[in-house]
Amino acid sequence: MKNPFIFGHLSEPKGFVNRGDDILRLRQNIENKINTILISPRRWGKSSLVKVLETKSGLPKNYVFCYLDMFNTNNEEDFYNQYSNAILKSASSKFEDMMTNVKHFLSSLKPNFSFESEGSGKLSFDITSETPESSFLDVLNLGEHIAQKKKKHLVVCIDEFQNLSRFLDPLLFQQRLRASWQHHQHVTYILYGSKRSMLSSIFESQSMPFYKFGDVFYLQKIDTKHWLPFIQTSFRKTKKKIAKKFAVQLIDLMESHTYYVQQFAHILWNNTTEEVDVQIFKKSVSDIIGRNSLMFENIYEGLSIYQARVLRMLVEDGGAKYTGSAMIKKHSLVSSANVIQALRALENKEVIDRFEGAPMFVDPVLRMWIIERIIKGNRTY
Repeated sequence: MKNPFIFGHLSEPKGFVNRGDDILRLRQNIENKINTILISPRRWGKSSLVKVLETKSGLPKNYVFCYLDMFNTNNEEDFYNQYSNAILKSASSKFEDMMTNVKHFLSSLKPNFSFESEGSGKLSFDITSETPESSFLDVLNLGEHIAQKKKKHLVVCIDEFQNLSRFLDPLLFQQRLRASWQHHQHVTYILYGSKRSMLSSIFESQSMPFYKFGDVFYLQKIDTKHWLPFIQTSFRKTKKKIAKKFAVQLIDLMESHTYYVQQFAHILWNNTTEEVDVQIFKKSVSDIIGRNSLMFENIYEGLSIYQARVLRMLVEDGGAKYTGSAMIKKHSLVSSANVIQALRALENKEVIDRFEGAPMFVDPVLRMWIIERIIKGNRTY
């Protein structure tokens, strides 16, 4: 029988848990032409939320969604090529339509067309730092012009938006985007990513071009009351049982982290023949740590000695008074400045995040791994 718990790729609507209020908020923003900046740590489900929004929001058919992932976007020229492709493909029903849009709205750029391995076409343009400013503006206004022509409303969804920091001049790039996008009436933007501090700086700092660009939306974890029926019902529908106490323990242990609740439930379901018991649960805990061990080892080996010591401090002492002399002495951290520097580096590496000012692990299973393999294993740092 097929395992009902899915992790590692975007959720389908049937495997999507709750988020009803979040979907409603996003829909209302789209209908009211309010841009949204969606922020959460990695693997909390923001990409799945945006994707499911298209099918669950109930928006009229003239609302067209366009998706772009900036994960592999390394410079401004890459962005313009990927962005124009995403807009053209989402707004064009066939190749001839796409080329007509290129001719009408991107006439200043020379298109190159190629076939990809799966048989779909890909356009690219000869865009360099020498390209005239007017051509950049043509690309940035492409969605607005096509949507207006076709009497549609385009919803442009851009993932990993914080990767613009890789660009040669990220401030100039933001100025270009804001100067164009703020005038659009037929396009709504959903910009999302995982680096909280970086995105907060881009969208909430008064000195930045994107200040007050839209509704800044910090995604929250899914509440236990929504996870619980999903887990128990999924077990029951596949002829297996999980008692409420084990389902709650699963959610608490994974700290309601979307990816890990699904992964742990997946492992637990695989390990269960008829009904979850204590031994099955313990084995599943060991399994999830083991399955992620290589990834955590690589993360840990990439830390400085002081970053590793700060992580151990957060595990053992919860980060309470982490710049105090007692904590610094106990964990051999030299000075409060050293602790703050290590915390900042760990945040940049997305190992920790700050919730209401307090540093916390982004990854609850990494915390469990440190307890089992570092602390109990008596590693020196």
